[in-house]
Amino acid sequence: MSTIQSTTGLASGIDIGALVKAIIGVEHKPIDQLETRLKDIQAQQTALSNIQASLLSLTTSAVSLQSSSTFKALTVQNSSPSQFSVTTQSGATASTYALQSVRLASTNQSLSRGYATATQTVGAGQIVISSGGDLNRPLRLELLNDGVGVQRGQIKITDRSGTSASIDLRNAVTIDDVVTAINSSSIGVAASTLGGRLTLTDTTGSTATNLQVAEIGGGTTAANLGILGSVSADSLTGSDILTVNSDFTLGLLDDGNGIRRSTGSSDLVLTLKDGSILAVNLDDAATLGNVVSTINSATGNEGKLTAELVDGRLKLTDNTGGGGSLSVASAPGSNAATVLGLDVAASGNELTGNRLIAGLDSVLLRNLRGGQGIATRGEISLTDRTGTTATIDLSAAESLDEVLSAINSATSVGDVKLQLTARLNDNGTGIVIEDTSGATASDLVIADVGGGTVAADLGIAVSASQTTVSSGNLYHRYIGESQSLANYGPKGTSVPTGSFRITDSAGNQAVINITSSVKTIGDVIDRINAASGIQVTAKLNSTGDGFEIVDDAGGAGTPVVSEIGGTTAAGLRLLNSAALGGDGKYHIDSRMSTVITIEATDTLTQISTKLNSAGGMFRSSVVNTGSPLNPFRLSVTSTVSGAAGSLKFDDGGLGLNFATQTPGEDAVLRVGNASSPSSYLVTSNTNTFSNAVSGISVSLLQTGDSVASVTTTQDTSKIQSAISNFVSLYNSYVDTAATLSKYDTATSTRAALQGSGTLLRIQQRFSDLINRVRGGQGDPVRSLADVGVTVTSGGKLTVDSTRLANTLQSNPEEVTSLFTDAENGFGVKFLDALTNLNDSTKGSLTVEINGLGTVADSMTSRIADLESLLETRQDFLLRQFQRMDNAIAQLQTQQDAIKAMFDAVTNSSEN
Repeated sequence: MSTIQSTTGLASGIDIGALVKAIIGVEHKPIDQLETRLKDIQAQQTALSNIQASLLSLTTSAVSLQSSSTFKALTVQNSSPSQFSVTTQSGATASTYALQSVRLASTNQSLSRGYATATQTVGAGQIVISSGGDLNRPLRLELLNDGVGVQRGQIKITDRSGTSASIDLRNAVTIDDVVTAINSSSIGVAASTLGGRLTLTDTTGSTATNLQVAEIGGGTTAANLGILGSVSADSLTGSDILTVNSDFTLGLLDDGNGIRRSTGSSDLVLTLKDGSILAVNLDDAATLGNVVSTINSATGNEGKLTAELVDGRLKLTDNTGGGGSLSVASAPGSNAATVLGLDVAASGNELTGNRLIAGLDSVLLRNLRGGQGIATRGEISLTDRTGTTATIDLSAAESLDEVLSAINSATSVGDVKLQLTARLNDNGTGIVIEDTSGATASDLVIADVGGGTVAADLGIAVSASQTTVSSGNLYHRYIGESQSLANYGPKGTSVPTGSFRITDSAGNQAVINITSSVKTIGDVIDRINAASGIQVTAKLNSTGDGFEIVDDAGGAGTPVVSEIGGTTAAGLRLLNSAALGGDGKYHIDSRMSTVITIEATDTLTQISTKLNSAGGMFRSSVVNTGSPLNPFRLSVTSTVSGAAGSLKFDDGGLGLNFATQTPGEDAVLRVGNASSPSSYLVTSNTNTFSNAVSGISVSLLQTGDSVASVTTTQDTSKIQSAISNFVSLYNSYVDTAATLSKYDTATSTRAALQGSGTLLRIQQRFSDLINRVRGGQGDPVRSLADVGVTVTSGGKLTVDSTRLANTLQSNPEEVTSLFTDAENGFGVKFLDALTNLNDSTKGSLTVEINGLGTVADSMTSRIADLESLLETRQDFLLRQFQRMDNAIAQLQTQQDAIKAMFDAVTNSSEN
């Protein structure tokens, strides 16, 4: 309200300002009372907000007390901190583990041959660098013996000369580790695999003793590997230790390419002899056993067809008795029939599929040549350089190791063994056949017989005066239709969603949309092939490492793929120039491998720059080895550690001759004592094992000579800290509540919440929870007092640390239950109480504070209204008194005029 200026009526002499102020002062009393009440309400609101803030701090502590993670927190004792570091994660339990760092992860590094200077040129050509295409795919030992695995230990092998060696297989992860360990020993024994068996071959030429394999230390390693025994022969063929059982996951099939499924629809179409058709959806199938049960329970089957797993193959039996043919085909969008080996002709009412797994350490022939396989399997003729000839039958061969074994064991009609050795090349991507006779009497001859194409398709057909023949890269298919787009992009990145445009050679265009529903290479191929308006065909490529787009338009132009505002085509590796293929058509190739074109003028340094610009999972540099002869070499290092980052080089005859300096190997961690049958090895492409055992993360620092002990125990310090923190915050709340509700007798003043029913209710609720006793008589931990938390003067809490520590030691589970039990736990109940008070919308304290705020706002508004009315009243009174003073002034004027007239009349009469 505006201040009244002191004004005195000129006519009346009355202090109008003081009079109006006095009147307004009397009429302002109700407003003064409202303002006093408003201050009280605002003080209560502020006080309750302070209470709420104190309780919010207490809430954080209560959350910790009701969380099982607080009470399950573990501390780690590691007996070998120099070997590895250990941390606990969610799910960890108090226990003791035996762990050993067996091998650290390594990163593949390769060096080219040396050159005189870094500016030297190497010629024109291409370098292809890949991380796949291996022709040996060693199985882990855990997969053997029907999933029982192999007990890792030591074995003793004695060759036929009587020389023995101990073979340590305690750190073997795969069957390849077993073969390597034997072949690198000092005895004259060579180990190899064929199918599901290990074979040991004596190379000493002696017959002094048997070829023997024995256990060391009472283990079962040799027996588990199928080679325990003694033979009076130069070869010991082990028992079959590979059983393809119902537990084999579908991702192991087709050399690891797995099955591409048509999500949400059928994957297999089975036509029965009676003409009926079964559609089988494999969406929920994870194992071969699931496939069998899904076929047998397919809608409409009802016993018409029986599926089973027999000798590593799927077998279907038609029970309809119809006169037609039993056949299996993949449904659109799936390759299930091929991967499951069912795309073969039936014999009568039975269909026995192809082999599902190549063997212990090999690949399927059908996946060679980018998936073209062998056109016609048949016989091949072999002639070594002594002139000895043999014919081997490969018409039933399904894996590459069968081909190699047949060549290595080939004998002539007179049972004379040919002096030929067949093996994988140094790159592991092709095969080499070498004449070891040293003779030159005959040409080396390898030729197909009777219409077969094995030798031609494998690139080993030869008839020349040479001692070796190399297949070159056999292009094992390792990128199939089920390849995920999540890691297909450059440097293993995900292919981004978006669109790209394909223009065929006739100028026709189509936009291909890659949405989030496109998950695999097969999905991309389907999208391209379904596009209208262009004449192209998308399919897996012939190099086995991606897919290609083949132009069928036959136009005068060149087909091209272009981006539409994004990077999807680049992610799919489709921005390559089209090239004419042997079929006379343009091909646009998408390869997981990195292809670098080298010009004749490119120096070693320029080649390194091109390698680094190619976008592959590697980096390159030119290094000076300091050698006095040709010191400059290309160094190529993988950017991915472990086996996944292993690099393979094909320089197309440029002569760079890359050799591996450091192989890319996974880290290996042993869990359990080496001598224990239950111990196992886990691998990681880094040195970190995030879940080596449940809830335990291990980071390897160096290899260890022995097993270390890792003990996880309950971290009582975290529990003690949580309880102490709660007590401290609770006492802080008690102090806050006491200050805001006290009555000062000295000054006779009351705090804002003195006598507050809200505080009394809160205190009663808290007191009930703190003094609550749960469970029954005899239970060791029933209340807070049992863990040393008691109430002292003023309602505060205190902690007996000794009693708390002793109770945690003697009854850890009961203490955990006291606080975290879902129904009766103190932490749970107290947090519920705090939530009921402080919930941002429904909390009773929140509601009361908001209610006081509403009242305060209403009163503030009412006061403003009354002030406005008094302002009007004040103005009115001032105007009224002013009019009165004006009236008095007029009366005085009139009085003066009358008096003047009267005086004039009086004076006139006297005169």
